[in-house]
Amino acid sequence: MSVEAMSWALSDAPDVPPQCLAVLIGLANHAHANGRGAFPSQERLAHYARKSVRSVRRDLDELARLGLIRRGDQRHTAFLPADRRPVVWDLAMERRRPLPGALDPFAEPQSGRPTEAPEPVDNREDVHVRPVGNREDVHVRPVGNREDVHVRAAGRTRPSGRTPTSYEPSLTINNQKGPRSLRGAALPTDPRAGHCPRHRGSPAGNCGPCRSEALAGGR
Repeated sequence: MSVEAMSWALSDAPDVPPQCLAVLIGLANHAHANGRGAFPSQERLAHYARKSVRSVRRDLDELARLGLIRRGDQRHTAFLPADRRPVVWDLAMERRRPLPGALDPFAEPQSGRPTEAPEPVDNREDVHVRPVGNREDVHVRPVGNREDVHVRAAGRTRPSGRTPTSYEPSLTINNQKGPRSLRGAALPTDPRAGHCPRHRGSPAGNCGPCRSEALAGGR
């Protein structure tokens, strides 16, 4: 198929009878870019035009009489049997009709070509681009809904006036009785609480480190 031949048959071919247009387009579908060497069978042209073979013969004779097609080089079909060789046609693409002013491509809207230029995105008032680093409405909440753990970016000032240089999670845990610090030992050292006064975290009556020291002293 040749785009040039199809364009000529659809737009530029002059004085084409309406009943012959489908046959002319069928020939252009098999022609080269210069309009030569089209040899579809009459049965195929009848299939294109939704006509009988007899009607296609009349259309070919009419197109040849009007000078829109002419017999071409019949050697293109020399490879076919002699009784099955279709006629080779050339399209008279040198004949063209003028394009009406109303169909000027710049006056008529074309497919895929907008009639109005879109408004530049930079001038739209409803588009706002804010730098991510300066947005104050971005908050990072800790996983688990813990309100006492806060992640602050380096360079921001804490309420105490200090500027952190790295991530420092809070060591304060909220419970029902109030906040309790995790600094130092987690267990009390009062002997009345049932713990060894010398070794933190060991029961007073069954202190492992005390027994080890007693055994070591007895050796």
